[in-house]
Amino acid sequence: MSSGPLERLDRLPKWPWSRWLLVNLGASFFFGFYDIVVVGATLPVIGDQFGQSASSMAWVVTVSLIGLVLGEFVGAWLATRRSRVLTLQTALWVFSIGMIISALAPSLWVLLLGRFLAGLGTGADIAIVVTYVAEISPSRMRGRITGFTTVCGYAGIAIVPFIAAVLLPAVDWGWRAMFAFGALGAVVLLLTRRHMPPSPRLLMLQGREADAERVVAEAEDRVRAQVPTLPPVVEASPDVSLNRWRPVLLIVLSIAWIAYYFGNYGWLVVAPSILTENGFDLVSSLGFIAVANLGLVLGAVLAFLLADRLERKWLLMATFTVWGAALAGIAILASGAAIAILGFIAALTIGLGVPTFYAFTAEHVPSRVRPLGMAFTDGVGHLGGAAAPLILVGLTLTPAFGTMAVTGFVVVVLLILIPATRQRSLEQLAR
Repeated sequence: MSSGPLERLDRLPKWPWSRWLLVNLGASFFFGFYDIVVVGATLPVIGDQFGQSASSMAWVVTVSLIGLVLGEFVGAWLATRRSRVLTLQTALWVFSIGMIISALAPSLWVLLLGRFLAGLGTGADIAIVVTYVAEISPSRMRGRITGFTTVCGYAGIAIVPFIAAVLLPAVDWGWRAMFAFGALGAVVLLLTRRHMPPSPRLLMLQGREADAERVVAEAEDRVRAQVPTLPPVVEASPDVSLNRWRPVLLIVLSIAWIAYYFGNYGWLVVAPSILTENGFDLVSSLGFIAVANLGLVLGAVLAFLLADRLERKWLLMATFTVWGAALAGIAILASGAAIAILGFIAALTIGLGVPTFYAFTAEHVPSRVRPLGMAFTDGVGHLGGAAAPLILVGLTLTPAFGTMAVTGFVVVVLLILIPATRQRSLEQLAR
């Protein structure tokens, strides 16, 4: 096979696009992850104002995640049939409308509608951002760029409990302001998303080789302005013994994501309700979680630094082992100090593990079906997250966190079955 635009893109030594594009994609993760967590922080207060029980309010989280799963599949269809960029723009409009409805909701039923729409937009946006980043990044930078965008996402998660601890006890409309912030931010982000390069890999699949050549040539010109000479183009040579595309990997990856998202959403979304239902007051619960979730940003920074230096498979297995051990420690000790300290460690593994797992998953799906493959694995995986509030709310602290801990060890076992990926082209990995 002669060297084409994709081989030329993969050999580039630096990020070949505007820095503003990185900021835009990072902000997409910021507001997407903010949306996922803001509902969990506000749930106890909204339940009190609407006169609803904790079990009834758990449906707010579940409906959000059902919308997220559906959004991933709708977004994948649109991204495959039309374009990645159009999908990202449309997803943000839907997300913003959902957040506005959520902020103005006069009842539980209207809130459920708003949360469904916000989840729909979040699902489409996050799934396609992961695909888009994988497809426009040189092979040696995929993990690092995914790590950077996810640092921004976990900053969105980390600020939620701090804002909640200030606003929710102070004013009745505090939870509405938190939803409104998400809507405003997404609209501003949408206005900056007008000049995104199309995916060269999608252009090649659509038979638009001249357009792909033009996009990659512009990327090469940007990098030439920063380095004296570009590395030689290395022709991709498939490793048919190890890297053949096997749809069964989607099944294994999906089960791993289901297990992981159950525990992940248990910590990020359901933990405030678990703690308040087990004797901790709201301010103390948010304080413990706020301190613990600072680990998210540190973990995402580590993902940025390590993802392309270490084999992703082994890094993930170590990360999820620590995740399970930290949650098991909280289950055994069941104290505020354990929640803050071991929660910090657990949150650090989320920040490190999720972007690395995103990149690892995208590398195992060929370009022709990458949006659908990411929607399938991440979307089906979120069913675990949707089940978490229905199962965990109402449990005492020890069995709740013990159940979450098991998820990490399940993922480690499943990862043994999946091939390694580091620094291979997407075309080699998933043929």
